[in-house]
Amino acid sequence: MAHRVPFLVAELGPEVDPFILHLFAALAEKERAMISARTKTAPSAARKRGIALGDPKIAQAQKRAVRSIKSIADQHASNVLPIIREIQRAG
Repeated sequence: MAHRVPFLVAELGPEVDPFILHLFAALAEKERAMISARTKTAPSAARKRGIALGDPKIAQAQKRAVRSIKSIADQHASNVLPIIREIQRAG
C-alpha cells in the first residue's frame, strides 16, 4: 500500500478505503500472533493435564510398516516373476 500498488480484496470490492485495509491487516497480524502463542503453549499445557504427546510405540509402528512394505514388494515380485521368466525363455 505504501508503494501505491493496486491491492484488491474480492470481498471488500475495488473502492475500499486504504484505512480499512490497514485495519484488516492489523487484525490478521494480531490473530497470527495469538495463534502462534497458543500453538507454542499447547504442548506444555497438555503435558500438565497428563496427556502423553507423541507415539511411545514408534518402534513397533516402524516394524509393522517395514513388514507391510516388504509384503507388498514380495506380492509384486511374485506377480512380475512369471513375466520375467517368460521373457528370459523367449531370449
